Amino acid sequence: MGKISTYANAAPVTLSDKFIGTEVAGTPVNVTKNFLVSDLLLLFQSNITLQNVLDSGNTATQSIILTGDITQTGNLTQSGGALTLGGTVKDFNGSLGNNGETLVCNASGQLVFGSGLTNQNLSQVLAIGNTATNNIILTGNITQTGDKDITGNVDHDGDYLFRVGTFELETNASLLIQSTVKDSTNTLGGDGQFLVSNASGKLTWKSTLPSPVASSALTTINLGLANSEGVLVTTAATTTDIRIPTNAGVAFPTGTKITIIQEGVGQAIIVGTAGVTVNSAVGLKTNAQFAVAHVVKTATDTWYAYGNLTP
Repeated sequence: MGKISTYANAAPVTLSDKFIGTEVAGTPVNVTKNFLVSDLLLLFQSNITLQNVLDSGNTATQSIILTGDITQTGNLTQSGGALTLGGTVKDFNGSLGNNGETLVCNASGQLVFGSGLTNQNLSQVLAIGNTATNNIILTGNITQTGDKDITGNVDHDGDYLFRVGTFELETNASLLIQSTVKDSTNTLGGDGQFLVSNASGKLTWKSTLPSPVASSALTTINLGLANSEGVLVTTAATTTDIRIPTNAGVAFPTGTKITIIQEGVGQAIIVGTAGVTVNSAVGLKTNAQFAVAHVVKTATDTWYAYGNLTP
């Protein structure tokens, strides 16, 4: 097929060009223009927008494959179907997410990659699932302002440091210690040792208790727990009754030993209150000034007296 015209092709092609006809402003006058298909294609690509296509009909029956970037300045509404992300995803800041991070809404309503806890409190997280399969590493402080009510078991493998406050067991609570115990100096207790408070209120392991020494000028002295494993010095100038209470009154542990010293001229007399039995091979009275005697609890309300005693 021959050419429409023997004149040169018109390039570039513009929207004012006529496909069939003449151009009165051409040279020579009324010239007929020739158009290359490639020039026509460029013309269409340069002047047809997505809006032109959508205005003609916005339903696509074929897949749309986009190889370039899409810039969205307005809202994007997905009313149905599925959104499949086959490549990498960047957040509002243009950042790729790190391993394990999730998209979290910030205060401005923008999605950014984060830990997933930016706008969630602990209660919300636990509501999702309160079982952790990985270690939880806390680098900051935990501030507890309310009561710690735990109904289940807590298994803890590491050290627990309680810095300030009071650790209190309520009436119906119990403390079960099945492992080793260290004192305030980080020392394990030896066989038969017990914890004793020092002047600062700190517990240390001891093999024997220090004997408390009490001095009294009263003529009637009722023994109490403060006298346990200690020394009672009487200084009265007249006879002094030293009364041992019942176990119901003062629950001395069985095996308790109390030493009595008559320092004054008044004789010390050991007296068991009603219900208490005091046994002695020699008597229940100190036999002279500076005499030393002892009483030992052997049963609930049974004591033995020995030493510098007389009937």
